[in-house]
This record gives sequence, structure tokens and C-alpha cells, in this order.
Amino acid sequence: MKRAVSREKIKCGNGATTKYEYDEKTFRLFLVQVLFFYHMDTGITYITINHVTIIHFGQNMEFSVTGRTKTVCLLGYPVAHSISPQIHNRAFRELGLPYVYIPLSVSPKNLHSAIFTLREGMAGANVTIPHKEAALRFCDEVSELSMITGTVNTLYMRDGRLCGTTTDPIGFYRALEAAGHVFGGDDVVILGNGGTARTLGAALLLDKKCRSLTIAARSAQKAAALVSPLGEIGTIPVGYCLLGSPDSKDIFARCSLLINCTSAGMRPDVDNTPLDKSFFHPGMTVFDAIYNPAVTRLLREAAEAGCKTQNGLLMLLHQGLESFRYWTGVDAPADIFDEALLRSFVDNYTPETQ
Repeated sequence: MKRAVSREKIKCGNGATTKYEYDEKTFRLFLVQVLFFYHMDTGITYITINHVTIIHFGQNMEFSVTGRTKTVCLLGYPVAHSISPQIHNRAFRELGLPYVYIPLSVSPKNLHSAIFTLREGMAGANVTIPHKEAALRFCDEVSELSMITGTVNTLYMRDGRLCGTTTDPIGFYRALEAAGHVFGGDDVVILGNGGTARTLGAALLLDKKCRSLTIAARSAQKAAALVSPLGEIGTIPVGYCLLGSPDSKDIFARCSLLINCTSAGMRPDVDNTPLDKSFFHPGMTVFDAIYNPAVTRLLREAAEAGCKTQNGLLMLLHQGLESFRYWTGVDAPADIFDEALLRSFVDNYTPETQ
């Protein structure tokens, strides 16, 4: 006999109402399996959802999971590439906090079940591709930046309400400060027109950390589509240019902060670069959101031209520690990680099938 399908509505932070359907049996299995992990003590070997292994523990666990342990998760699809579990579980252990962080590979059709599980007994979550936009619709409250970008990367509970925000800008600012960059009156150029470009561009404008902002892209249509909403934030001039166009030389000559939000140069395509080295000049800081490899061709050529450079690894760390603060109320000191340790997390990653 076919099981009945429930229909639910969730009131969203922006006043909209989301409708969806889920199979009650699937939802109960999801909830029971996740909370089963939550209440187990040491010695657990694995937990699966829909036959997908999401976490492994050996016999020599460095911390115990008890009935009082609070659970935080990563919602994505896939999640096998993420080093967030290593970062957060190390921070929990170092600070003696009763939390555990687990990756959940959740398909888009099952996201609502995962959000229900979070509401029932988790402390929060990180959200990654492809759920950053969809997860926002389940939030009761969202930050101003997330309302503008239409995305969240952090979920947390406050007074029984599910809240969402985006911590990428905090990570970005602290990574650049570590490179010796001082914000103030920058003419900023962002390479790319995707979600990271939108988030960092909106943050720079909201926080008034630039004098001008230019989106540099290969598609005028896509660049214009991003510039349109960004131009409505405050009074800072926002425009775009096409890479290789006659006006791009002058724009890059004035640029004091260049931000790469494209995937060009990411492993394994390490010989690629989004920008010719002729555009670099001393006095320019170049930030590449890519962290694997540690030094992309873009960063290598920028450094050779006398630019300050920074990759995306410290951004990843600091945005994670900001999420950590939302979940725990504790500021985790960044010095419990050094760059060599973070790099070992990346280098030890072995691609797996989902």
C-alpha cells in the first residue's frame, strides 16, 4: 500500500511561504539515524543515510560523543571534499566544548528533511553548494547581507528560531589583514560573476570598504546582471568591464585590490589563470579565493610583479570560526591552527565518489 505523502508549509523570513512534500517514512529514517549518532558514545564505526557513509570514527577517538553532545553539520551535495569537519572538530576538542561536526551529503530533494532534523535537535549548520539559496527559504530570520545576496552559509538557532547568515566576508577581511592589506579607499576589481563575487561585492559596499567596485568578466550580460543589484547598495560607484576591452587597462591601473572569484587555476587546472600578468603592478593586493593549490599561477605572477598576495585558505578558516561563534557563543582563537596544519588538511584530501 502506498504511504501517504505529507504537505507542509514553512513561513520564511522574507514573508514568503514555501510548500513542499516529503515521504514520512524517509523523514523518520533520516531523523532517527542522525539522532542515533547524536546519542551514541565512543565506539561508533559509521552512520549512513540512504546507504551513503557520512562519517567514520576509529577505535581511538580523541573525544567522546554522549547524550549531551550538541551536533553541528555541513549540508551540501557532495561534501567529501570539505575540510570543515577537521577544522571544527579540532576547535571543539581544543576548547573542550561538547559539540561534534558531521558532513551530510543531502540531495536537493531531501533538503527539507535535513532542515527539519536541524530544527529538532541540532545546534546549527554550514551550508555549501548547491543549497546556499534554497536553505535561506527555510529561515525564520536572515541577516541584511543574506537578504541582499539571497544566500546563507551558516544556520543557527536563537530562541527557537532558525536564523541564517553569511560569514564569508569576515573570513575575507581577516585573510587580507593577515596579508598586510589595510582597507580604506580601495578601487576594487572582482574577477567573476558568481555567488562568491556577489557576496564579497555586496559586503564591501555595505561595509563601505571601497571607493569604487568593478566587476570584470568575459560576458557583458552576466556582469551587468550582477552590477544591477550591487549598484543599489549605497552610493559607491559600481560598474563592469570586459576582460581585454579598451577601458580595462585604465581600470586595472587604478585597482588597489584585485579579487579572483573564478575557478581558473584551481587544481587540477593549475596552468590556467583568469588574468594576464601585464595587468599587475606594485601597490596592488591580489586575493585568490582558491586554496588548492596554495599558490596559483595568478598569485605567483602577481607576487613577481610586486603585489601583496593571499590565497583563500585563511578565508576558509576565519569564515568557519565566525560560524563557530554563532553556534557556541565562543570566539575560537585562530592560533589553534597554523597554516601548515590547514595545508595538511587540504593535501590529505583524497577524492572519493559520493
